[in-house]
Amino acid sequence: MKIEELIIGTEKMKDYLTKTDEIYESVRETKEEADFYSTIKPFVDEIHEYSEQWCEQASNWVKENKPRNIYPQQLDAAKENLREICVQAFFPKTSYSRFKHNVHSINYTLEKLLTEIRKKEK
Repeated sequence: MKIEELIIGTEKMKDYLTKTDEIYESVRETKEEADFYSTIKPFVDEIHEYSEQWCEQASNWVKENKPRNIYPQQLDAAKENLREICVQAFFPKTSYSRFKHNVHSINYTLEKLLTEIRKKEK
């Protein structure tokens, strides 16, 4: 597996996270829930499929390179949390503090992984 692919994949995960956060902010503002089949399901399915591939690649890289303070369990937790919040983002009654906590947690893990990959790349 190429390091460039993992960097690009991790950046794409960050993009999904940003998009999920933007959806949540918009839904909170408008208080309108999106249509399940035309909007929510395609977005969620795309994230579920992509996050599975990314997590497998990232976990393999972590197992091979053994970076400090990052473990496959963290990557799996980030994947699962993103899968949860990508659904919750479409509902205005979702807890703000819990949602934002998950966003920050996922972002931290993704940033930490990118930092470790770039260290090893040098």
